This record gives sequence, C-alpha cells and structure tokens, in this order.
Amino acid sequence: MRHYKVPPDHAAASGGPRKRRRDDVLCGINAIQEALRVGTRRIETIWLAKHTEGKRLRQVMALAAERGTPIENVPDPRLTEVAGTTAHQGIVAFVASTPLLTFEQLTTRCTAQRPVPPLVVLDGVKDPRNLGAIIRSAAAFGIGGVIVPERRAVGLTGTVAKVAAGGLEHVVVAEVTNISQSLERLKRLGFWIVGADEQAEISCPTFMFPTPLALVLGEEESGISPLVKRHCDVLVSIPTCGPLRSLNVAVAAAVLFYEVMGRESHQRAHP
Repeated sequence: MRHYKVPPDHAAASGGPRKRRRDDVLCGINAIQEALRVGTRRIETIWLAKHTEGKRLRQVMALAAERGTPIENVPDPRLTEVAGTTAHQGIVAFVASTPLLTFEQLTTRCTAQRPVPPLVVLDGVKDPRNLGAIIRSAAAFGIGGVIVPERRAVGLTGTVAKVAAGGLEHVVVAEVTNISQSLERLKRLGFWIVGADEQAEISCPTFMFPTPLALVLGEEESGISPLVKRHCDVLVSIPTCGPLRSLNVAVAAAVLFYEVMGRESHQRAHP
C-alpha cells in the first residue's frame, strides 16, 4: 500500500506553537459525500477502513470513482489516528482546506446577490461541535456567510467539518481580527445588526427582521460580550415555555435562521 503523507497540522509538532488543525481531513460519510458531490474542493485521496461495508459507503465509493479520486484500504487504527476520533464511520478523505475569506471578499460576494442573504457573526464560539452545527444550519437555511474572530474562538477543524456534514461546501467563512469593528463596517454597508440575547425584551417571533441583516450570536457560556452588544442595533430573545430558559448557541442559531429565512420561504409557498 502506498503511504499517504499526513498533512503537517496533523503530525506531531516539532517545537514552537502547534497550529490550529484545519478541515483538510474530512471524516464521516455525509461530509465526504457532499464534498465529492459539490466538487468545490480538491480531494487528494480517500482512506477506507478494511472490511468496511454498507450501502451508503458504496455510494460514496461510486461517486469517488466517477471523480477519479484514489481510494486506499487502511487499518481502522490509522483512520482513528488521522481523524482524531473513533467516530469516522470507516472513511477519511484528505482534501484542500476550505479557503477563509477576508471581510471584504465575503461582503462583496454577498452584496452582489439579490436579495442580499443574511450574514452570521459569531462572537467567540469555542466548541467545534457548535460551530459545525451552526454552519450546517446556515447551509440548510441559505445564510450567506459566517464571520468568526481570529482569536479566542474555535477554528475550522476536522470536527467542525464532520459536524457540518457538508455545510462547509456551501457556506463561506471569513475570519476577522475585531468583531466590533466588523459590525461597524457592516453598518456602513447598510446591514442591520441584530443580536441574540436571552434577556432581551423583544421576542424574535414578533420581530420583523430588516434587510440586509447580520445576526450576532455569542460565546457558549456568557453570550455576546458587552462591547459587541453596544454595536448591535437591536437585541432579540427566543421565547421558551419550559423550565430551562436558555438554549445552546447552535440550537438558538437554527431557531433564528428559521425565523428569518424559513418564515420567508413559507410565505412564498403559501401566500
């Protein structure tokens, strides 16, 4: 068997700070199948665990064969090593990393569309599973892009890509150095800044979301920071009726995306 060279971010660091692991290794059937189907990122090779079978895996293998993507059978422990998890479903793909856009690139791309799709600004989300779930929901509801901070937040890791389940093939991500400054720049471009805050008096089901729109969601424990809150035009809350008053940030994001995009789609379908 030919030995594929593992990307350097996944090898042991040989001194100096370790780089944040990027999504250049995809694991899981959904993420790899969508990457093959969309074809926006070059797939170098696919590793398949020996003696792994199943209808969905055969579909992925057929799609890889159509694309001319090399497939190699490797021992399961080797897949676990490069994936960093045992939840790889017996398949790993080495791909080109998702290109992170600049603020200018993302806003230029979005404002060229009609209507201008909403953007999402994340103020310090640290859990890769939350970021992946937000990107997956953003892809499902047609969100135009996600803005994340360069520091004190999770990057685009393999876990993010797996949880996003193909969402990274459809949603562009920009990394910025300062969230507050980015919100002010969005305002100058005509965007309304709406933040999610469980203490807000305005309830999102009753709020008429303006356009173009940037939705701001905060860090898992403390929410939107006070400084970033001051740059929001309005704060909205998600009403709950159970004993728990707060929602996981990824769940809150999905609810807000539905309120903004799902409501609009329903009205178009049922005028």
